[in-house]
Amino acid sequence: MWELTKKVFYLIQIAAICLLMGCRGKSSSKDVNVTPGEPIPPPIVNAVNVYIENSGSMDGYMYGDTKFKNAISYLLVQLDNYYKDKVNIRFINSKIDSTTITNIDLGKFADAIDILWNRSIRAGRGDTDLDNIFTNILSQTNEQTISILFSDCIYSMKQGVDGIRFFQKNATIHTFNNKLSESSVAYTTAIVKMSSKFNGKYFPYTGDSYWFYILSSDESNHKRNFVKNAGNTYVQSKTHYIIDDRPYYVCIIGNQLLINDFNEKPKLKLEEIEGYENKYVLSSENSESIYYSVLTSSYNEGRFTIDRDKSTNDFTRGIKGVKLPRVSGGGSGDNSALTFAIAVDFNRIEKQVDKDYILNPKSYEVTTGNFDVIDIVVFDSKKLHKSDQITIKNHNPTHIIKLRSTVKKLNNTEAVLVLKKQMPEWVACSNTEDDTVRENLIGTTFGLKNWVEGINEAYETIYPENKNYFECTISIK
Repeated sequence: MWELTKKVFYLIQIAAICLLMGCRGKSSSKDVNVTPGEPIPPPIVNAVNVYIENSGSMDGYMYGDTKFKNAISYLLVQLDNYYKDKVNIRFINSKIDSTTITNIDLGKFADAIDILWNRSIRAGRGDTDLDNIFTNILSQTNEQTISILFSDCIYSMKQGVDGIRFFQKNATIHTFNNKLSESSVAYTTAIVKMSSKFNGKYFPYTGDSYWFYILSSDESNHKRNFVKNAGNTYVQSKTHYIIDDRPYYVCIIGNQLLINDFNEKPKLKLEEIEGYENKYVLSSENSESIYYSVLTSSYNEGRFTIDRDKSTNDFTRGIKGVKLPRVSGGGSGDNSALTFAIAVDFNRIEKQVDKDYILNPKSYEVTTGNFDVIDIVVFDSKKLHKSDQITIKNHNPTHIIKLRSTVKKLNNTEAVLVLKKQMPEWVACSNTEDDTVRENLIGTTFGLKNWVEGINEAYETIYPENKNYFECTISIK
């Protein structure tokens, strides 16, 4: 009887396990064993789709041996190494061209790109609208797809007309809202600014329609120098001939887990590619599980001890018995401000923002407590007191954040510090609102700020709780 009971109990356990597995929803083609506490493995990548904008505004990057072509060639070779037989290359403008590039040896793409580019010109190219490009790309991006775009990301909007700029920005918000609201997948969008030699014509957007649709190579030089005026006739347009470095952008979009895995592959670090300047990554990742600890004996001004109720052997997150430092030569009551330092592990954050962003005190905010961020320095264990080295020995901090009190009398309080998710300064510095003046085009892109703001606002709408890259709380008694 006992043996029968054990068998029945065993069968019930198997049935329960099968039922649970059946309720997990969609799974990849291979089951993955996950140990509790380990990172979730990324889903299997079915495709890496590389899109190269081939509108007329991109022709200048194609003249001669340029960093633009070299970056594409290098990245394709490395993608083929990591994602064998899953890399697809497509030209894109008003639509995705699925016919021009087929059966290309990625290792020889640098030799073939000029021929393919000229072939695409002869085939005809439509007007380019950045929102339309991303609508097409996002429609082809799913849980198991990584999409990569090479583009100058020039926003098609009328000069100096706020209403048009806001209309375009709202279109971007709508495009990304639709994609990000897919509840089953959290998407990451990386915007990487690159620079390359540009040798060709630049066509300012004057608010009239461009003639970018090239019917044949014989007509290209004639048609591309004309725009349609209010009388619906073609007149000579104002163009700039530029032989100088110009920015272009690599935009990477995909399932957050796939992009995190992409960023771990050493040969895919765009920071290492010639021409790299800046990056900005938007995602729904929260600030949980980032290590931090107060340094009790290093970089400090003032005295305090560890609050054991808020600390462990691995970290210190509470201090007590605070004594403010005395002003040199001062009498009774002449106290200076308390300064203390926090060691943090920003390894994960460094994959999302530039080093300058992390080192800029303006990127931080003390939301609770009378403190200011006065400095951020790269972590160097050799500069730490031995007691601090012992506390953090099992961790790998990357930076030290120094805080200073703004009042001379401290009560029991908390210092809540955040590293904000906000557009980095380089976006505004890379933006121009007037591309009719040639001097405005050095290092800048027309309408970039409006476009990035649109994507940023979409992420804020869909993920309203994820406002910070990092948040920490220090108890002070």
